[in-house]
Amino acid sequence: MALGYAVTASNHGVNAIRSNPAALTLLSKNELMCGYEHSLSGIEGLHNITIAFCRPMFGGGLGIQVSEFGFSEQKEQAVTCAFGLHLSDEFKLGVGSDLYLINNKRTGKNFAYGLNVAFLATLYERWSLGVFGHNLNQPQFGSTEEGQLPQEFSAGFAYQPFDDILSEIDFSLIEDNLRIHVAGELKLLNRIFFRTGVQTNPSVISAGTGVVYKFITIDYAVEYIPELPLTHAINMNFEF
Repeated sequence: MALGYAVTASNHGVNAIRSNPAALTLLSKNELMCGYEHSLSGIEGLHNITIAFCRPMFGGGLGIQVSEFGFSEQKEQAVTCAFGLHLSDEFKLGVGSDLYLINNKRTGKNFAYGLNVAFLATLYERWSLGVFGHNLNQPQFGSTEEGQLPQEFSAGFAYQPFDDILSEIDFSLIEDNLRIHVAGELKLLNRIFFRTGVQTNPSVISAGTGVVYKFITIDYAVEYIPELPLTHAINMNFEF
């Protein structure tokens, strides 16, 4: 969140499960992550809880993520399974599937599943390109159009001139809503991260920091949308 979701070409580890599973091929260790997002300062109990695990496997990487997002009247629970396949040093492929459970106090429970495809390519030295297609089959809850999840597409270019500096620009499309995401990250002493990002349509500003201590990483992020309460998120990641 601190990077304004400009992550399609640069995310890695457990964070790649739902942003670009092709990056799971870059795993060198097992990772376990748990996170909590206090969305819009918890209006109506709004929250997002996540637990994820990934590991190198079969010439690539396998990741599983479980999450719950919602408020007092409705909760969406999702289980995502994703796999990244290393085709060459320049090209990686990723596939994934989401199983959704919507629990609404008025309409009851509904199930659906979504299919995802992604790739990650090295373009030139420190430039990379990532593309991610999410919910390509347009998951359907019930029999009405209101219960259909739209397809989501994102493409990003990342540039890393030095090992401790990263920048990225992404373009995302949901139905007819095109958004631009721009982000930057600075790493100091190989232990402290500073991140910031902006999004358009609507305008969103985000920032955050991260601290690495041995095999533990703790990340904090805050997101600002004009005229709305702040959203705070904290994640803890373990490598082993």
